[in-house]
Amino acid sequence: METILKNIGKDSGFGDNNNSWYIEENNDLTIIDAGFTVFNEIKHRFDLNKFNNINIVITHLHTDHSGSLPQIILYAYYIHKKIINIISKCEHIQTFLKITGVTKNMYNLSEMLETEDIKHFRFIKTNHCKELDTYGFSAEIKKRKIIYTSDTNTIEPFLQELENAEELYIDLSRYGGEVHLKFDDIRPKLIEISKKGTKVIPMHLDDAKYIEEKIASHT
Repeated sequence: METILKNIGKDSGFGDNNNSWYIEENNDLTIIDAGFTVFNEIKHRFDLNKFNNINIVITHLHTDHSGSLPQIILYAYYIHKKIINIISKCEHIQTFLKITGVTKNMYNLSEMLETEDIKHFRFIKTNHCKELDTYGFSAEIKKRKIIYTSDTNTIEPFLQELENAEELYIDLSRYGGEVHLKFDDIRPKLIEISKKGTKVIPMHLDDAKYIEEKIASHT
């Protein structure tokens, strides 16, 4: 499936390839989340020397979304002489980086993101687990609007953002739980969203075959 964001991994936290996405422009690389499996993908997939700006959006601090962040920063700083731009609203992200050996001169931290192709980026607060603050976001990428939920146990914060959205990247779980959307429970709403013209892109999957087949069939 061709999507606006390109995929690095889409597994749940217990899978082999942590959920992560990216957009590559001429001079900018923007990565959405950097879980513990992502460092090797970044190292082997991209020549970091070619980018003027490397942006990493961190939606929350579970390690399947942030576990590679310190390693990527250190690698970019010491090997490629690059400063990583971290885009995040996570309350404890600077403490997290400090205790993993990353100093403030190695990165820039901001809540804002704008590149040649990415406009109107805005974090959306959602509910995932009580221990961490978690955010999805909306953005216009190459003049196309997307909504990205990150990990969430509710779709409510994102529904009002869906007007004119071309793609909805949404956390879906077959087996459910208190911290993720259970696919079979939310399937009627996803069918409704899809029929209104927004492409539904499942991610953070614990049973990719089951969920993707159901999404494709709109059943």
